[in-house]
Amino acid sequence: MRRPATPCLLLLFAACGANITGTAETAHDAGVVDTARVPDATADALTLGPWSAPAAFPAAATTADEDDVTLSSTALEMIFALSGATGKTLYYTSRKAIGGAWAPIEPLPFSSTMSDETPRFSGDDMTLYFSSDRNKTAGDLDIYTVTRTMTGTNAAWGKVAPVPGINTTAVEKWFAPCGNGRFVVVQARTDTGTDLLEGTLGGAEPTPLDVLNSAMNETGAFLTQDCLTIYFASNRNTRAQIFVSHRKTIDQPWQQPVTVDDFKIGAGTDNQEDPWLSPDGRTFAFASDASGSKDVYLSTR
Repeated sequence: MRRPATPCLLLLFAACGANITGTAETAHDAGVVDTARVPDATADALTLGPWSAPAAFPAAATTADEDDVTLSSTALEMIFALSGATGKTLYYTSRKAIGGAWAPIEPLPFSSTMSDETPRFSGDDMTLYFSSDRNKTAGDLDIYTVTRTMTGTNAAWGKVAPVPGINTTAVEKWFAPCGNGRFVVVQARTDTGTDLLEGTLGGAEPTPLDVLNSAMNETGAFLTQDCLTIYFASNRNTRAQIFVSHRKTIDQPWQQPVTVDDFKIGAGTDNQEDPWLSPDGRTFAFASDASGSKDVYLSTR
């Protein structure tokens, strides 16, 4: 039986300055955190302060569904999915500096006529992983990858290709990479729902993370680059909620997941999914249906 969730404070990780706001930001030190230890959640929360009230990203706050949000490690680039008649399309925006204005959104140049969704950047921001049914029947998603020559708006993206050793006849989405070639991916079960699986690129077949999975749906996988913290969404408690789990080393099992309750919108009965945390622990992005359709939200501290 799954133990009841207990309150959890979000953690501080490696440090480059990123603070997503619409106003001028306060400078802060960029000290490096020792990722060989498990950071102290209470100390980190006291250092960074509380999360701001979640604010909808204006360009992704329409009557259509916008979700599947991810940012680059610098928090200067954002990709999210916009739902349409034939599936989802990945849109891109960027800004020149933290606190600056976001550029108008535009579809990524490798968009297909099918559905492209669930993007995640590699740690160096040079590779994008996403799911697509571009070479299969509608709704049958596989994991694809594409690299670019540099970061930023003027980057030239290469050729899209499926990720070897990951895709099956089931649905795969939310490929979340971390260091040393490790990853977590979301895969449809043979009965109903979706599970989290963990593996290593070029290694054996990924295995289900039973301690994190439930009889319902797990989705929106995100790993910190030290591979020691995972965020994901699950509807195990009726509505979709964000969960977090930690482990001391990559060879030890994940701890029981707990709910992340920092991002209340309105009455707090909305569905929240697609979590993303910046490397410095100061920015959190997710999707919520608080407005009646899914929108992208950002919170800072």
